[in-house]
Amino acid sequence: MAVILDTNAISALSAQDDALLKVLERENDLCVTVVNAAEFFYGVQNSKRKDVLTRWFSEFLDSVRILDLDRDVFPFYNVIRTELKRAGTPIPTNDLWTASLARLYGMKVVSRDRHFDRVRGLERVEW
Repeated sequence: MAVILDTNAISALSAQDDALLKVLERENDLCVTVVNAAEFFYGVQNSKRKDVLTRWFSEFLDSVRILDLDRDVFPFYNVIRTELKRAGTPIPTNDLWTASLARLYGMKVVSRDRHFDRVRGLERVEW
């Protein structure tokens, strides 16, 4: 099954987090969104380990599927944002895009961010 790695999952993977590695053993199609990749890239640019992480991230991106934003995701973004706004439980915009892509493709999101649990029909995998 395909899963989307949230930015905190990408960070944990770069640190070889054993608990996350164990969870990911069961998954055969790892994906990241262009938004999460950009967030991690930003973090790398401001890291004391920039050189090491830049190399790791480049190799990592070659090994996963990158989900881009296109017009197919717009209705999902609209529905999720509207549902969360009506419930008074908004989530950060970048995570809204991740949730929208997850719903579009019927994928789980690997994340420690519990606010994904507010998105109806979205399954979050925690480690």
